[in-house]
Amino acid sequence: MNKVEMKTKCLRKEFAHYAIPAVVGMIVSSLYNIVDGIFVGRGVGEDALGAINIVYPFIMLEIAIVMLIAVGGANHFSVNRGRGSNDKANSIFIQSITILIIIGVILNVVVLIFPEQVCELLGANQQILTYAKEYIWWISLFGIIYMPGLGFSIFIRNDNAPKRELMGTLVGTIINILLDYYFIMVLNMGIAGAAIATGIGQTASVMIFMTHFLKKERVLHIEKINWDLGTLKKIFASGTPTFLMEFSQSAVAFSFNLILMAYVGAEGVSYYSIVMYICSMFNMVLIGLTQGAQPIMSFHYGKGEEDSVKQICDIAIKTSLLLTTLMYLIIYFFGSTLASIFVSDNISLATQAGTMMKSYFLAFFPIGITLMNILYFQIMEQSFVAILLSFLRCIGFVQLFLLILPPILGTSGIYFSFFCGELCHCILSEGIFVFKERKQKQIA
Repeated sequence: MNKVEMKTKCLRKEFAHYAIPAVVGMIVSSLYNIVDGIFVGRGVGEDALGAINIVYPFIMLEIAIVMLIAVGGANHFSVNRGRGSNDKANSIFIQSITILIIIGVILNVVVLIFPEQVCELLGANQQILTYAKEYIWWISLFGIIYMPGLGFSIFIRNDNAPKRELMGTLVGTIINILLDYYFIMVLNMGIAGAAIATGIGQTASVMIFMTHFLKKERVLHIEKINWDLGTLKKIFASGTPTFLMEFSQSAVAFSFNLILMAYVGAEGVSYYSIVMYICSMFNMVLIGLTQGAQPIMSFHYGKGEEDSVKQICDIAIKTSLLLTTLMYLIIYFFGSTLASIFVSDNISLATQAGTMMKSYFLAFFPIGITLMNILYFQIMEQSFVAILLSFLRCIGFVQLFLLILPPILGTSGIYFSFFCGELCHCILSEGIFVFKERKQKQIA
């Protein structure tokens, strides 16, 4: 085995060390909303299920804000670790978490005071407003703890402890599942029970994350905060693409909710909520791959090993295509069966969800490539390209096709809009920006 093959093998092993816990953790994390959906759909009703989907963009907004600051900060944290500047790395951590605490308190307190207005802004009609209001209030109450806790978990992974992050997520999910059953099926607490169960599970995860401070061989530690404007600019510039990538899920869900409400009605939002639950788990696989790749790509970039950064990116893209193929086969043959888990007494709703998934899920083939390309440009400090690609995933091709295809193809046009939009993002990222960069490096 020559040196090149040995290096590639080492990078694959390093990638697997971070990616496997990250992917498993993201899948487990996605179970929070999925389990809520199953118990709410069976124990409360379809309107309550639609209410959770209405609130979903707000939840994704909170996660997107965390990613803006935590991933932006963690990226520079790992770069400085790669350079051996551990004190600088920890200062970045302290500033990032403090900002998250401040934003988390302000955002969630506003929702606690104005839950009805926020739900109406998200598109809730009178049929599901009561459920949505109750659900978002409890989610926001626990969100004050969850937002900085989620940010802390990202720094733990970058501090060479991906398994600790996985353990915290796993314990929180198990607690959530058990409490979902007890609160909804036994105590009949309704949709509030689902939100409270989620909040308690998330809080348990944060408590496990905090045990990282007991680990001696860690870089992270609590110290007095020293604000640095230059560092803050780097955090926000680096985190903006990830914020937009996460926020794109909210933007897409919001767009589809509006179109389906107009073309199909509340029933369309209900079966789309099932599609979102199932596809969110598979989407988490791709996000897990990017989150698993980020620490080692940042670390190698900090060491000045740009070739290794590109190799890891290529390994992640090939892995995403393989996993997406396996997942699409599951969706294609068992989509309606998976949907029936949420609404066992409504075969029509499950069938509609299964039909939509066959078209909707095609988008994940190009998504895997686009996400890794965005991360690559993010790591390489080409912020303009990363931000442009991420922004277009929020407001761009998907919304354009939602305007063009439904009048021509009806509901089928709605289903295919997601795939068509994401395919355009992939062509733009891989066929134009990546191709241009490689050509420039060959010339150089």
